[in-house]
Amino acid sequence: MDDATTDQTPDSALPLPELVEARLAGDRKLSAPAKALVREALGDPEDAEGGARASAGPVYLGNIAVTGFRGVGSKALLKLKPKPGVTLVVGRNGSGKSSIAEAIETLFTGTNAHCTGAHPSHAVRWRNLHQGERTAVEARLTVEGDPSPSTLTRTWTGDAFTDSEAVLRRPGHGTVPLEQAGWERATRAHRPFLSYADLDNLINGKPSEMYDNIAAILGLDDLNAAARRLTAAKKELDAVVNAAKERKSLLHAALEEVGHDDRALKALLAMEEKGGPDHAVLDALIAGAPTADEGRLREARLEAAAETESPDLDRVGAAVDALRNAVADVDDLKGTAAADAHSRAELLQAALGHSDRHADDPSCPVCGREQALDREWAARAEAQIAALLREAEAVRGAEARLRTATRALHDLVVPPREIPAALAEPWQAWGDCRRITDPVELAERALKAAVTLTDACAIVAGAAREELAAMDERWHAVVGLLAEWTKLSREAEAAGPRRTEANAALNWIKKLTTEVRDLRVDAFAGHTQRIWEKLRQQSSVDLTHVGLHGSERANVRKLVMDVTVDDTEASALGVMSQGELHSLALSLFLPRTATADSPFGFVVIDDPVQSMDPAKVDGLAQVLGELGRDRQVVVFTHDTRLPHAFRSQNLPVTVLKVERGEKSKVHVTCDTDPVKEAVDNAMALAQTENCSETALRHVLPSLCREALATAIVEAAWLRRNRTGLPAEDLQAAIDTIERLLPLASFALFDDGSVHSDEEVKESLRSLYGRESTVLIHQCQQGAHPGGFLPQDPVAFVRKVEDLANRIRKPEVNA
Repeated sequence: MDDATTDQTPDSALPLPELVEARLAGDRKLSAPAKALVREALGDPEDAEGGARASAGPVYLGNIAVTGFRGVGSKALLKLKPKPGVTLVVGRNGSGKSSIAEAIETLFTGTNAHCTGAHPSHAVRWRNLHQGERTAVEARLTVEGDPSPSTLTRTWTGDAFTDSEAVLRRPGHGTVPLEQAGWERATRAHRPFLSYADLDNLINGKPSEMYDNIAAILGLDDLNAAARRLTAAKKELDAVVNAAKERKSLLHAALEEVGHDDRALKALLAMEEKGGPDHAVLDALIAGAPTADEGRLREARLEAAAETESPDLDRVGAAVDALRNAVADVDDLKGTAAADAHSRAELLQAALGHSDRHADDPSCPVCGREQALDREWAARAEAQIAALLREAEAVRGAEARLRTATRALHDLVVPPREIPAALAEPWQAWGDCRRITDPVELAERALKAAVTLTDACAIVAGAAREELAAMDERWHAVVGLLAEWTKLSREAEAAGPRRTEANAALNWIKKLTTEVRDLRVDAFAGHTQRIWEKLRQQSSVDLTHVGLHGSERANVRKLVMDVTVDDTEASALGVMSQGELHSLALSLFLPRTATADSPFGFVVIDDPVQSMDPAKVDGLAQVLGELGRDRQVVVFTHDTRLPHAFRSQNLPVTVLKVERGEKSKVHVTCDTDPVKEAVDNAMALAQTENCSETALRHVLPSLCREALATAIVEAAWLRRNRTGLPAEDLQAAIDTIERLLPLASFALFDDGSVHSDEEVKESLRSLYGRESTVLIHQCQQGAHPGGFLPQDPVAFVRKVEDLANRIRKPEVNA
């Protein structure tokens, strides 16, 4: 990225699209095509979800109805207030509370860790044994900004846990499958469900899984998805380029094996053309189109040799026969009168020619006689020549035929424009025949030369055709590879620029991902450390650093958690107890639910208190109470310490109680004040007509004692919160004390020790009047063999109720 952008401090909370656009706008080094690829890879977050975003505002849980799921038989109803606040759903193990928690998770996600485990029996555990007709989970949802609630319903249509369908009915938006609600990505990034198994996996899972759990919290899904898309695109482009490279080496070897074929040489040169392959030349070679390149001369010579025409022996033979016949005719006329007349005519013609040339000299050049060649002689000579020529006509015809036959044979000797080297000598012998004037010699040598040349032409042409055929066979064997590579080369050439841009875009995305991850890790780690400070309470372990090592696709990636134990550095996983690890896991999980861009206004946590000591339970109540200011927090627990921790610290909370009856009939009721519940039970007994004396003597005082003991314990915890008494010490003391007077020491005194009965009585009388110690004694008597029988049971209960309420009020004990 451009250096100009690095000096700006990025806002870790800035929405990703805005952050990306800001970075792209400020980057002057990244090309426009690469920027376009970045935007294309990121795409539309809503489109990536496969449906429209479900809501702009947070979603809260209303009433939850569960039928036939896990430990719930007939329809059970969990009534939640769809707004921020903490709700504790309490119940004994086996009451069905975890089944309701898993049902809520399954409703939104289609799965949960319990039902998808590796154990074979998990395949049937999701369906209730007593309700086999119908399995369904339904929730009323309040979407902030909507005029009325929505309904999310999941029903099972088959025997497998995965055979379920979920639909969302939202006013003004119709009914759509849950997959189109737009929550899938948010469910991963801001997962609002935490089971005990999930809590354990956050810390004890594989390093890569722990990394992925935290990476999801950071909201890097879009950037990681964009990087995956660009990586896939670059991989495809790399494959094109690499395929061309791999095929090129194979093609080189194949072309070299072709041998002295000029087409192969030309292909090799075209492949290595400077600036890239000459595809036009390669196309021409593939198509077999002729070229003017000198490299084709050898092939042309072979073709010329293969196509060289030898003399036409029939015509040569006919010409030789004609010549020999003409020679014979001339020879036959020799010595005859016709021959003599012909000779005499020739002699007179020569003399007449001489006379014409020497008209002033009539003497005979042969005998020297004067006036021998005069005009009279010339007239007689012309008449004699005409007579002799008529007599020598046969000789003249024979000689004319001889000349014609000679010329005809000479005309047959026509050499080609190019003579193959192998035919040079026979063609020379045939060509020399044109210069032979003797008819007899011509006839003899021409026939011999023609036959020799014809045989040589046949041999050379056959050899040339065989070599051409071999060359064509080798060429055709390689031309397919050449065509394939030429196509790949064109694709690689076209892919080159986009490959460069994809690589630049990928590097840009990776760099931005690292930057955003580091920014958000810092913010996330800060939130985690603040939560840990509340949860760790009296632990000597100080969390110093939380970070991520590696990247999303790295083979080695892990969550790094550094701690100090009494100022000594250590690894968290190596030194923490199970309770501390679970507290740390909560510290890692809760920040993901509190991010502003989560569409979920709720978080559901199942059984987070296990392995926690009392101090950490107090810290957990504080953390959940703080989270409940902005989120709807629903916690399922069997541990009564958590409701007690809320009440003892005056933290607002709603407590619901889950009870399970016969045939998996689950009831959820509003859990009453434990003091009031004990008083109500005592009052019901006191007002019972004809109640037995035994019940009034033993059971009634015991119920009243329970109310007073609960009030005293609440007051003790309130005082402990002000004095800083170690929670473990207070809880241990409460667990071992059976009598009310020693127990009251912790509610009345700040030193955290058990005072004498007289000191406790004196303080009680001072704060609540003398009757307070009498009531405590009477309630304590109910456990003794003689018991205590109040004269007016109703009045007795009312006095106990008043004392209990006064004891539990913080301002009274201040």
